[in-house]
Amino acid sequence: MAAVAGLQWAGAAPSPALPRKRVECPAVSSQQDPAGDREVFRSAGSVVLWWVWVVIAVITLADLAVQGRDHTALVMALLVAAVTGVVYGCALRPRIIAGPDGITMANPLRDHWVPWASVVKVDMVNAVRVHCAATPGDRRGKILYSWAVQSSARSARNAQLRAHRAARRPAVRGLPGRPGYGAYPGQVQEALDRTPAQFAAHELDERAQRARNADPAGRGDVAHARPEVRWAWGAIAAMVLPAVALIVVALI
Repeated sequence: MAAVAGLQWAGAAPSPALPRKRVECPAVSSQQDPAGDREVFRSAGSVVLWWVWVVIAVITLADLAVQGRDHTALVMALLVAAVTGVVYGCALRPRIIAGPDGITMANPLRDHWVPWASVVKVDMVNAVRVHCAATPGDRRGKILYSWAVQSSARSARNAQLRAHRAARRPAVRGLPGRPGYGAYPGQVQEALDRTPAQFAAHELDERAQRARNADPAGRGDVAHARPEVRWAWGAIAAMVLPAVALIVVALI
């Protein structure tokens, strides 16, 4: 039986010639550089939303440039610019970047950077959360939330139902551990049973564990590995300035 993209169909014998590949979640866009040191997680739906809006904005501005020469056309152009800034800040910009030194969470207004030495765990409750170790002088560590990958209660319930159905699916008689006919391989089924946020949290938590195992001594150096917060002034300007210009022009 043939293998596709390094994943075996149910019932096929494993092929030693094909390397084991990482299973991707279709609802999460995950980009990895050739060295494997930098990985980006973001919502694929948000990226699609951004490009759909870009097409709408270009068509609208082109129409205004051709037909509109009055005050109303200027107000409409500024309205398109204001909406574009909001869509950029809330849809295109948010992402989670796992780098060689830590996790960067780019949210609409602020960026959070957490070094691996400060990452206790990564989990998901409505959104991906990064639990930070308590620094000297703090009673407990911070919990940082990512805007990039979120999950609704309905998605979580659907994922639980899929996992429950997969657990009840009978296996092939006489072949323990192998899925039955029409079933996915275990690694694929496990990824499909998760929501996009659960998938991203699982991948990030595994990477944090690998970083801790690679440098166990660095775990105690939390005092010099504090999380950092930076304001995203570029994104703030992209959202605020067109809105201010729109208000000023509309009131003239």
